[in-house]
Amino acid sequence: MCFRISFVIAIVVAGASSSARADAEERPNIVLIVADDLGFSDVGFNGCQEIPTPRLDALAESGVVFSSGYASHPYCSPSRAGLLTGRYQQRFGHEANPPHDPEWHGEETAGMPLSEQTLADALKEAGYVTGAIGKWHLGDAKPMWPNRRGFDEWFGFSGGGLSYWGAVGNKPQQFGVHRNDEHVDVDTLTHLTDDFSTEAVKFVQRHQDDPFFLYLAYNAPHAPDQATRAHLKHTEHIEYGGRAVYGAMVAGMDAGIGRVVDEIERQGLSEKTLVIFYSDNGGRREHARNFPYRGHKGMLFEGGIRVPFLMTWPNKLPSGVREDAPVTALDLFPTVLAAAGVSPSEESKLDGENLLPSLTQNDVSMPKRPLFWRYSMGDGNYGYAVRDGRWKLVDTRYKDRKMLFDLQSDPYETRDLSDDHPERVAELWQKVVAWDADNLAPRWNDPHGVNVRKEEAERSRQVENAARGERPASGINLSAMMQPVPAQAKFIDEDQYIWGGSMVRDADGVCHLFYSRWPRELGHMAWVTHSEIAHATSDHPLGPYKFVDVPLPARGKELWDGLCTHNPTVHEFDGKYYIYYMGNTGDGNPTKKLNYIHRNNQRIGVAVADHPNGPWKRMDQPLIDITPDDSAPDALMVSNPSMLRRDDGTFVLIYKAVGKNGRVPFGGPVVHLAALSQSPTGPFVKEMEPLFASPGVQFAAEDPYIWFQDGKCWAIVNDHQGMFNGVDSDSLALFESVDGLQWQVAKSSLVTKRVIAWADGIKQPVHRLERPQLFLQDGEPAVLFCAAEETEAKLHSFNVHIPLKPVESIK
Repeated sequence: MCFRISFVIAIVVAGASSSARADAEERPNIVLIVADDLGFSDVGFNGCQEIPTPRLDALAESGVVFSSGYASHPYCSPSRAGLLTGRYQQRFGHEANPPHDPEWHGEETAGMPLSEQTLADALKEAGYVTGAIGKWHLGDAKPMWPNRRGFDEWFGFSGGGLSYWGAVGNKPQQFGVHRNDEHVDVDTLTHLTDDFSTEAVKFVQRHQDDPFFLYLAYNAPHAPDQATRAHLKHTEHIEYGGRAVYGAMVAGMDAGIGRVVDEIERQGLSEKTLVIFYSDNGGRREHARNFPYRGHKGMLFEGGIRVPFLMTWPNKLPSGVREDAPVTALDLFPTVLAAAGVSPSEESKLDGENLLPSLTQNDVSMPKRPLFWRYSMGDGNYGYAVRDGRWKLVDTRYKDRKMLFDLQSDPYETRDLSDDHPERVAELWQKVVAWDADNLAPRWNDPHGVNVRKEEAERSRQVENAARGERPASGINLSAMMQPVPAQAKFIDEDQYIWGGSMVRDADGVCHLFYSRWPRELGHMAWVTHSEIAHATSDHPLGPYKFVDVPLPARGKELWDGLCTHNPTVHEFDGKYYIYYMGNTGDGNPTKKLNYIHRNNQRIGVAVADHPNGPWKRMDQPLIDITPDDSAPDALMVSNPSMLRRDDGTFVLIYKAVGKNGRVPFGGPVVHLAALSQSPTGPFVKEMEPLFASPGVQFAAEDPYIWFQDGKCWAIVNDHQGMFNGVDSDSLALFESVDGLQWQVAKSSLVTKRVIAWADGIKQPVHRLERPQLFLQDGEPAVLFCAAEETEAKLHSFNVHIPLKPVESIK
């Protein structure tokens, strides 16, 4: 939510009339600038570094940027129909690009129905001079032209696309550039972007003394890819030719916008002019960049509908802020009317909301309402989307399924949560159905459905070709594999805290459990000062286990792991056994709060034995130490190792790391890093790219357990805030990777919430269920070991050993 200043805009309502007028001195000029197919990340104020947009960036700095600003449709004409009516275009059947037809066929004519009031209609009635410049795309027949839809002046073309040099080719002249009803000689044109900017400057000059509404609708950077040599100089540094041309088209538009803004300033009109900039939909598939969002123009993923969007009005709106709450182009109609002191008519039935109170008053929040989208496939089949708060449902015809996303934890729509939250899918779908009940079928169709099928077929072809020859790998659904837990699988000691367990089986079939423990009388936080790695055995992986000894006890504070050993993970490689663990030293004081001397002395080590019964040989130096660079992500401490061996024989070790960028002693952020070696005892080479991270979250994950299975690397991670699972709470999440270095959330991401299902039918919620470890039987998960804490009071803990069904049994 952005910072807001207190300012109340007076709205004058004249009796029961459909519109009311404020005094001329109070009425701001309105400049609504629309880009065509501009990518979200193709402007500097959204992070673009290669295409120069200094004038738009200056406007953004002087006003409000809507980082979650949406078009009402994923492509051109329907989006513009929604923008200029303030209504979902499905309300009046305008759901496709109209065919090129200059003839009038009465009410059957393709284009925005004459029954719809435009923003220009409302402002003209309120005494504004209104002008439309640029692309119209709301009907080619003359009765639908902008100078018959509320605009006093029009300079532009009626269709959806045109050569930037103004030539119509074999089409009738009616499809070329017009000034009102008159055809403009193509020889008088230069480049449409420049011509439209010039006309906008002249409009401001002509009407400097009148309240005016200027609708400046560029066709840039829509295809065809054509730019002047002057514009191309702005992108000489871009080596990819298509991107360089596209970028030049954007840069040319930005320069033109700068000319218009400069003229407004020259006329002394800046403080009484509301300027809005917006793209009609997401960037096109080629050359545009919607990064980091998924998809492109035509799609209902964020890349198709989330667009560059800003609003500036000096001394009236806050400046230099970003508003994260979702807004839509439909909001511009009521917002502009409010700024102009005009009340909408009762017949208008606007779908948008006036944003001015939220932007100008500290105690008024941004509108909270679901936003809806629909596109037609042309055969009675539709794609839908709804965003309601953090949740978004996409019923996509590209993938032909309903997909659920948590935009708070996954703004880039990488994880479909529909299988994990069927109740949320049903709830959002009912909202779509209720909204759609008031919509009309499309009054005409376009090739969108055909193009969708072609595009998705081509994508599938390319993806399948790339994967040919790969060995088949099975998916894993650990949640479906979990079985009720028998009583003997609870490992608890009344005198000791027990935390985490890692099990290995010896050649005789005896199960050896290695786990952390410390005296219960010292309290929970003594884990960091008095933990020791203990050893218990059983004849069965689930238990019951019996304590045997302490293989890694305290061995003297002068050593790096001399006072504390903690969080073991045990492995057998080539007939030898390895315990990877965290160790530390310090003052030995078991404080009520975390002892940061010990915590920040945490390092990673390995102990080696020929048999799980020992003896275990420890190293005098850590296996993984901190990086002696204060800017490194592991400059403060390292801990909690996990290890796997890939099929190429390389060992991957993943560990928890804390840097010094946060306030010490805690430091931060808390991340996970990987290190590689050809030997289980190192030396290891660190990879410094953080793993299992979530944007803006300082401590997203904890305690990954990693293993190699069926040609893939897998990881179970403690998902601290439910960011990866979308369950709004601490849980265990499953990740997968090709190489153990680049990880993504697995399809069946949810392993378990903090609930233990016992064999007697009791389902026990616990405060913590973490430190996951697996016992692999014949290379497949057989038992999931977790540490559990019953209550938030942290009075005691135990280990639970959860049996897993064979993978084959759930396929």
